[in-house]
Amino acid sequence: MTDTTIVATFATAAEANLAAQFLRTSDLLVIVEGDDGGGAFAGLSFSGGFKLRVPSDQAAIALEMLAPSEPPEFDETES
Repeated sequence: MTDTTIVATFATAAEANLAAQFLRTSDLLVIVEGDDGGGAFAGLSFSGGFKLRVPSDQAAIALEMLAPSEPPEFDETES
């Protein structure tokens, strides 16, 4: 059994699945872990959110991919 690491937690299944698909584009193995009662309890805080797990040896790559990036700087003098 491979050790896994939680790399992110999201409030909704949709957000978690979008992030999981993004990681999978780089061939990372991802498990989405969470339960919202089949959508009946979507968005309620007691569900604990949705966690993304990856193999521990891929955690650094996943964290780097999910880290917020700086927005590009625009030169306001150019149009």
